[in-house]
Amino acid sequence: MKRIVVAGDRPLVASEEHAEAFNALSHLTRLRVFFLLAGEGREMAAGEIAEAVDVPGPTLSRHLDILRLAGLITSRREQRFVYYSVAPEMAADLVRLLLACC
Repeated sequence: MKRIVVAGDRPLVASEEHAEAFNALSHLTRLRVFFLLAGEGREMAAGEIAEAVDVPGPTLSRHLDILRLAGLITSRREQRFVYYSVAPEMAADLVRLLLACC
């Protein structure tokens, strides 16, 4: 049974993409990274994120990749730096889905 959530003009049906996003957030380090980016409300360099969450670079890189593949964050390369930020559409979808069932 599909449950459609309507907020504004855009109907929303829970999908595999949403399930993958929730799955990506089920790891404490990824949840901390996502909350950091959401709280900052700006792009952050990978090194800045690593320092803030106290995770080694290679480990953080894997977590960032999982969040990116799940559609929760976006990345942008500028010279030798990679900047990450929250993907607002996916974050809004997850909030709408949670609010619809709670």
